[in-house]
Amino acid sequence: MSKIVGIADAEVIHFCERAESDYFDRKSARIKPRDIQDSAVAFANAEGGTLLIGVEDSGKVPVPLDRWVGKPSIEDFNAFIAALAGLNPGIDFSHRFLYREGQLTQSYVLELEIRRSLKVHETAAGDVLIRKGAQNLRLTASKVQDLMRAKGMVSEEDNWLTEVIPDPIIEGAALSTFLQSLSITNKDPISYTLKEQLIHADSFAPTVACVVLFAENPSSVMPRQCAVKIVRYDSSHEEIERDSLTKDQHSIEGSLRDQIEEAFLTLKAVISRSVCWTLDGLLAPTYPDEALYELLVNAVLHRDYGVSDNVLISVYRNRVEFRSPGRLPGYVTTQNIAESRFSRNPKLVRLLSKYPDAPNKDLGEGINTVVERMRRAGFVDPSFKDDGANVYVTLRREPKVDVASTITTFISRHGSINNRQALDLLAFDSAEQVTGVFSRLREQGLIARQDESQTGIRVRWGLGTALRDSSHSAAR
Repeated sequence: MSKIVGIADAEVIHFCERAESDYFDRKSARIKPRDIQDSAVAFANAEGGTLLIGVEDSGKVPVPLDRWVGKPSIEDFNAFIAALAGLNPGIDFSHRFLYREGQLTQSYVLELEIRRSLKVHETAAGDVLIRKGAQNLRLTASKVQDLMRAKGMVSEEDNWLTEVIPDPIIEGAALSTFLQSLSITNKDPISYTLKEQLIHADSFAPTVACVVLFAENPSSVMPRQCAVKIVRYDSSHEEIERDSLTKDQHSIEGSLRDQIEEAFLTLKAVISRSVCWTLDGLLAPTYPDEALYELLVNAVLHRDYGVSDNVLISVYRNRVEFRSPGRLPGYVTTQNIAESRFSRNPKLVRLLSKYPDAPNKDLGEGINTVVERMRRAGFVDPSFKDDGANVYVTLRREPKVDVASTITTFISRHGSINNRQALDLLAFDSAEQVTGVFSRLREQGLIARQDESQTGIRVRWGLGTALRDSSHSAAR
């Protein structure tokens, strides 16, 4: 593949206007060669990225095409390449020289592709940095130790699948659609997959990432279970009996982006059929769309593809549970999951983010978004569990307001409440929990049995004397 590449104005503008991010940075050609070490080291310590040398800042040069101010000769970049090549341990990077087609005088820009490293790197000055957003963050000694532990993991996504024939993937619709969506000049699938190390340079064997991203049905190609299964139970209990499993069961296959989109629509449809009692009556439950979508994306994108199992989403009357194969990666725990940023599959994350409408556009903010949306909807925070083999995240419809207020509001609207209605309304797991609540509210005079002769599920509760007396006093 040529290291000197001419690109059209559309791609030049794309590079000049593209927002700096976890995977992209640009610098003026006027900087000192050693100054590029910060971004290069930060990318290598994180998930890898692209660094352009020769593009001016938009704040100084407003016209995008005018920002393309490289160097007149590719030899002028020798000192920049030497500044990276001299780092110890060495950074894994490749480079190209880009020039704008159709210009009488060539101005070359250096494109550096920094790959994620399994080592911890530092600059010549001894600084350990990591890329986050558009920043190169300097790590403290304790954070460096965390990074060193995290770097001990090898991602399954980079494994070569020598038994897989690459042609259906390389020539398939998923890869073609992806390439057409990119603002690049060369949309040849073989060139692109070689450049991204998605296929082997000699054998053309695809990686796991290549199959997951672009195979029509990854599970049938690897072969390995990697579908999304969605099932619905007509129950709220923690210990589920087989009899409560409905026929509302689905298995979603497909290339990664299509699988995510189809699974989300299917999940929404399944939830709409899980009718339960709410303050407004017997209705389909509501969960924040953003919370459902973010957890689906996380479950698929950060699962361990070395485990032959499917992502499982279970819909109950009171909750939705996401099970993702594999334990939490690196230093991530159920306690720090909202603050930690670690990609088990960085190549999947990076390439999926290149779609114009990328499912993972808010990198690193997924869990925070889930928590915020659940709180805004009035529900308790999601719960997280790692049993060493799977990660579980549960969204529960349990209201954050006090139990007494929820129960009495329902009675005021509907005249009475029974055990089944309260079980749904409070998102409890068992009828025993409801019985305990009713007993306590009865003792406080907030509710009263409407017919003492009734027992079991036929018992209905109305407002108690304490509330009726306060209502009469207010009326007078």
